[in-house]
Amino acid sequence: MYQDTPDAVVLYDKTGHTIAANEAAQTLTGYNPEQFIGSPYRRHVSEDADLSRIDLAMKTALAGGTDHFDTTARHRDGSVIPVECYTFPARFGSEVVGVFVQARDIVALRSAELSLTINQEKFRSLFEYHPDGIMELKSSGAISRVNVALEGETGFFGERVVGKPWTELIAPERRESAQELLRAAMRGEAVEADLLLLDRLGNRLDVQLKLVPLHVSGEITGAYAIFKNVAAQRAAERAIAAQSERLRRLVMVAASGHESHEVQIDEALALGVEMFGWDIGYVAQYQRDRVLLRNASGEALITKGTIYPTRASFAHHVMERRGPCFVPDMDAPQHRDDPIRVTTPWRSYFGVPLTVFSEFYGALVFAGRAPRDETIDPSERDLVQLIGLFVSAALERAAQKERIEQMAFNDALTGLPNRVLFNDRIEQTIATARRYGRGFAVMYLDVDHFKAVNDKYGHAVGDAALQEVAHRLRLATRESDTISRFGGDEFVILQPIVDGPSDAADLARKLNVAMQEPVVVDGVPHKVRLSIGIALYPSDGSTIETLMEASDRALYRAKKEGRNRWAFADAETARRTLTKPRIMTREAAE
Repeated sequence: MYQDTPDAVVLYDKTGHTIAANEAAQTLTGYNPEQFIGSPYRRHVSEDADLSRIDLAMKTALAGGTDHFDTTARHRDGSVIPVECYTFPARFGSEVVGVFVQARDIVALRSAELSLTINQEKFRSLFEYHPDGIMELKSSGAISRVNVALEGETGFFGERVVGKPWTELIAPERRESAQELLRAAMRGEAVEADLLLLDRLGNRLDVQLKLVPLHVSGEITGAYAIFKNVAAQRAAERAIAAQSERLRRLVMVAASGHESHEVQIDEALALGVEMFGWDIGYVAQYQRDRVLLRNASGEALITKGTIYPTRASFAHHVMERRGPCFVPDMDAPQHRDDPIRVTTPWRSYFGVPLTVFSEFYGALVFAGRAPRDETIDPSERDLVQLIGLFVSAALERAAQKERIEQMAFNDALTGLPNRVLFNDRIEQTIATARRYGRGFAVMYLDVDHFKAVNDKYGHAVGDAALQEVAHRLRLATRESDTISRFGGDEFVILQPIVDGPSDAADLARKLNVAMQEPVVVDGVPHKVRLSIGIALYPSDGSTIETLMEASDRALYRAKKEGRNRWAFADAETARRTLTKPRIMTREAAE
């Protein structure tokens, strides 16, 4: 037993010196038998060991008693080993001749005890400080203990509920289902369900319950009831559902492709007014020192097309911030001097900026007659900004459509109607003329010797000169006249109401006079003159083709006769009709 025991056994004489040590003692301390024999017991313990306690144990054994203590042994390499020691007398016959010391390495034991203690502390912390409320239940359903979170949620402290049935904290209408859950847990099932927990004031709390069986020595002795307060979660779910419905409705407005952009914007404004309880919503477009109300929905106090000075519109606050702007009450001291308090009846505003093609366009504004809370719900703020993005996109589409139509029906260089738009206008004019028995004139214009300008100065100068020609033609004609550029230096003018050749001749004279001043490009003057061919409806033609052919022939004759003049397609008829026959040419008129 001495040799084979796993514990270290050392025999000391009455003076405390080693007489013998088994193999386990040699392994524990790292000393061989020669190094052990004769060494004092104090050499075998660490420097920080309680020597007085060890001395007492040795004396007790020499007196015939036994003792038990923990200390730290010293290994030969200097390391320290926690040990559990027993001392008892070594007898020879009836005489005590020494002391046996039995030492056991307790590193693993202490580690296990420490681990157990730590785990117990962790579990205690987990139970006590878990953010969810927890009850420990007996198999009967009586409460054994509760944690801090449950006390905080319900207002019931542990001493008031321990020992009571747990169902007293459950809403009456849910108690039977709660008991059924506990019975399932006692069968070893982990279960969960939504319940209503009661607080100290009788209020019902939305909770999610989890019941976990409590196992002790292989038996189910109770359960842990874990309550998670889901009131905020349920409120968030309802808010998300409401926001989703708002988004769905906005998407439906955006997806109504059969509606015009104007209708879509108006419907988006109406949706914002309805969803957030504002009295009016409108789109304000900045135009230098004024604001144009482009769209409006809600109370009929303002209408589309209304114009305000910029400072008298709330939109200027959004313009200055270039970001969302909320004013809960215009009667607050900081707004007492704001001009909009005089011009509008609104007490509260919320506006977001609008951009079109990355340029600041104006503002989307919602206003109310009554003041609002100091803050706007984030979901409302987000959705108003989303409506703003939708309105901006609709405005961009409208502008893009207008731009496409401009490109499709107008000349890119001068902005004048192109051949397509001119043909549409002349078709309408022919229909009107037939219906009311009217006449009209078509004038084919050509800039004299324009090729020389392009050849000498380049196309950039030529283009600038053509733009100036177009500008002068606009000034010389009436708003009802249509001026079209057919390409190059060719222009066509539709004079929709003409009583006779003299009306056309008067306009031709004005056109030629308008070109007498040189066209200046980059400081260089250029002489620009016009040759004009005139066709009259219905005498020179009754269709677009015949009228254009007739005016082209007249233009050719005007050029042949010396340019810088006008000529009629039917010169004889025009000459007889005109009171002054020589008015046909500019030189004759002079």
